[in-house]
Amino acid sequence: MKKIAILTCSNAGLDYLDYPKDIRILRSVIHFGTDESFNDFIDMDAKTFYERIKKDPNDIPKTSYVSIGKMIETFEELEKEGYEEALVIVISSELSGLYEAVKRTASEVKIKVTVFDSKTLAYGEAYMVLEAHRLAQEGKSVTEILPYLEKIRDHDKVFFAVDTLLYLVKNGRLSKLSGTLGTMLQLKPLLVLGDNGKVETLEKIRTIHKAHMRVLEKYIEETKNKNVITYISHAHADEYVGWFVSKIKEAFPDREVIVAYLTPVVGAHTGPNGIGVGYIQID
Repeated sequence: MKKIAILTCSNAGLDYLDYPKDIRILRSVIHFGTDESFNDFIDMDAKTFYERIKKDPNDIPKTSYVSIGKMIETFEELEKEGYEEALVIVISSELSGLYEAVKRTASEVKIKVTVFDSKTLAYGEAYMVLEAHRLAQEGKSVTEILPYLEKIRDHDKVFFAVDTLLYLVKNGRLSKLSGTLGTMLQLKPLLVLGDNGKVETLEKIRTIHKAHMRVLEKYIEETKNKNVITYISHAHADEYVGWFVSKIKEAFPDREVIVAYLTPVVGAHTGPNGIGVGYIQID
């Protein structure tokens, strides 16, 4: 049986979950201006990050994925530890250049590297990582693990709403929303991250409460009579999380709801108080 390393990027938010510590995390970097840079979670965790951007909404952070040098160093360390292969599960290639960067880096190291485009982020990505690790521990090969990941990817969807579109617009992560910037920033639209790995607008909504109602309605509509894993990913939006959990429990009393933070490199695009309700259909 080959010794297989499982890696992911910090966009998955594993740091806020209980996870096997032999999973390696390629950490993105948060930049404030030209003078301040922080490794995701290690130098700045979610609570600290959201408190900072709430205080100064005009201080829009930028992000960058892990450096090529750090990736090479990580793969070389894995080889020294006796790993023969590495499976790297990354944020949607529509939202980051990390997928292509890992592919390029793979040709520069001796260990065999396979990179998998999750076409998502946050808990949807984290679940794929945890399942890949479980399967590798059971003795499955990378070739055998990939179809499992593809099935999860094809059955994962998240609906979300943000308090402001400023961060998504400034960081270029929003598609299919027309209008001037001033008009856009007044909206609290229903957004979706679906099969194509892009953030798209489903409906234009004017108030955050109505946006939350539509997130809930879409989730209930799409998961009725299905066996699903339900998750809430949020940008320090504790005031909203309780409402969503209670409403989901009203509709589906037996469903467990997994709640997890959006890590800073994701929150740099949603802004504070962004919240998503997602599901993974499991049969």
